[in-house]
Amino acid sequence: MQRTLSAIATTGLMTAGLALAGPAQAAPDEYPPTSHHKAALSEVVLGGAWTVEFGSPIKGNRHQVRLRTDNGKVSGFIRSFYCPSGATVSPRWASSRCTHRQTIYLKNQGGNKVGWVSSSGNSATQRGYLMGTSGSRSWPFDASFTLYATEPPTDDGDGTFYSWWRAARPQGSFAGKPILAGTTRYGQISGYGPV
Repeated sequence: MQRTLSAIATTGLMTAGLALAGPAQAAPDEYPPTSHHKAALSEVVLGGAWTVEFGSPIKGNRHQVRLRTDNGKVSGFIRSFYCPSGATVSPRWASSRCTHRQTIYLKNQGGNKVGWVSSSGNSATQRGYLMGTSGSRSWPFDASFTLYATEPPTDDGDGTFYSWWRAARPQGSFAGKPILAGTTRYGQISGYGPV
């Protein structure tokens, strides 16, 4: 009888301890990636003639836009082509039937920062004013892209230098022009630098 009472008391104490500890929580699928620099990359195609409010018209009817933002710093380009009916362009490739018209390089406008990555690394925005230049010509643009991660992060961390990246899908517009419907788009959210 004494042994039975002891077993019941021990079981009761263990059950009470578990109840106080609360329900068990599963480990997260992934930890929020951390790094010093956080960056986003959008590669999309814009379509049609393009007249901007300030600056000369942009030549061509298909425009590859590559916009990288790294802690607010802008880089990338707009590569414009004239494509006849039926000729296709992706963010990284253009049909041999298309004629390259011009390339405009992107950079920050004054002190404007463009681009933020969420603390979880699941999303990023590329929003704000920037400048495009080609030779002596320049154009002001405004970006309005949002990127949503489509894959878990990959990293090559070794404890002293940590970098991570994940595929993402950009959506939105650039200088008021939407991403051309039906075209491929590429995106990446990433980070690098000392932990």
